[in-house]
Amino acid sequence: MKKAKVFCFLVTIIFFLFTFSCSKESTSSDTESPTVMITYPPDNSDISAGTIVNVVAEADDNKEIDFVQFYIDGVSVYEDSSEPYGYNWDTSGLNGSHTIYAKAEDTSENITTSELITVAIFGEAPNPPSNPNPENGASDLSIDTILSWTCIDPDGDELTYDVYFGVSSPPPLINSNHTSMNYDPDTLGNGTTYYWKIVASDGLNETEGPVWEFTTGLYGTVTDIDGNEYQTLIIGDQEWMIENLKVTHYRNGNQIPHLTDNGDWTGTANGAYCVYNNTPSNADTYGNLYNWYAVDDSRNIAPVGWHVPEDEEIMELEMYLGMSYSEAHDTGYRGTNEGSKLAGSADLWSDGALDNDPEFDSSGFSFLPGGYRSSSNGDFNGIGSYGYLWSSTEDDSSHAWSRTLYYYGTDVYRPNYNKHYGFSVRCVRTEE
Repeated sequence: MKKAKVFCFLVTIIFFLFTFSCSKESTSSDTESPTVMITYPPDNSDISAGTIVNVVAEADDNKEIDFVQFYIDGVSVYEDSSEPYGYNWDTSGLNGSHTIYAKAEDTSENITTSELITVAIFGEAPNPPSNPNPENGASDLSIDTILSWTCIDPDGDELTYDVYFGVSSPPPLINSNHTSMNYDPDTLGNGTTYYWKIVASDGLNETEGPVWEFTTGLYGTVTDIDGNEYQTLIIGDQEWMIENLKVTHYRNGNQIPHLTDNGDWTGTANGAYCVYNNTPSNADTYGNLYNWYAVDDSRNIAPVGWHVPEDEEIMELEMYLGMSYSEAHDTGYRGTNEGSKLAGSADLWSDGALDNDPEFDSSGFSFLPGGYRSSSNGDFNGIGSYGYLWSSTEDDSSHAWSRTLYYYGTDVYRPNYNKHYGFSVRCVRTEE
């Protein structure tokens, strides 16, 4: 019995040794290497600095993959032992060319190295555009507002900008590859809300800023050479002064002769101005009265960027307010109630049809009853009852075209008056 037990023990030992020997032989006989390749990022790809890149490798083996080792620029950075094999590579602060490869090792300790791939890392994206001027939500701004902003690129790269601007949100693109941090959107409308945004680019990366907005004031302003400031208003396609001119110097700084004596006034053929009744306070309300020679002087009485309107430009204003083309080009009394629409400040006008019209001052032009100075004797007449307006258009050697509003009528009178008359002047912005 004892011999039988010994025999069984020996058989068991022999079986165990045989099995272990076969297993070892089977393991050591696996010499087939795994396969491995980088599937992302692609070779020769461009990467923005600061991006977290998910480096992905595919590995396969006839037995089993033990792990995949990732290398950046020849340095082991991560080991992954489960599919999918990957490594999150933080590219912050990096720049230039970099290499990536992977090694796969199977359970038989067979190792394969992937092909090397090269990627180019470019600088970080620009910071978001900021510090808008006008400030976001600003109101009552000039129609000559210029946009500006600041933007910094972390790498010091030169930046270009796409400018989006308009009256809707989001605004449309109006200028691409702009190189400065300010932009002139040209003359804006009064009382209008505008939206804008900036997209900054360093040539590879783009950063979009927020949408900002601002609102222009109902009125604009313009200042003459003497420092007098006038309110302006866009009416149709024109921008007009809505106050009478009171400048005393030509645009080049020369004094406009101020003639108080009646004989001097009627006898001059040079530019001159006066104040109604030679009372200085009248200029504060009604502006000055100018003869046509001052209007026509090449030294200009209008502020820079403005001019005394031609006859046709006044017609354009009248037609915008409802006058027909044929009426506008006629002489004498024309139109229906365009005179009432052009007039303003009812308290300054004598009571009559003009200020009682329901559309009185509806255009915002607000013309005043500043009266006139006679060309024949130099007398002053008509303040409170009549408003006279020069055009810059000559009719003949002695006469030029003008407009008159009367307190008792709602239409507009178009005569050609003697150039020695003293009338009010309004200016219109010169189209660029």
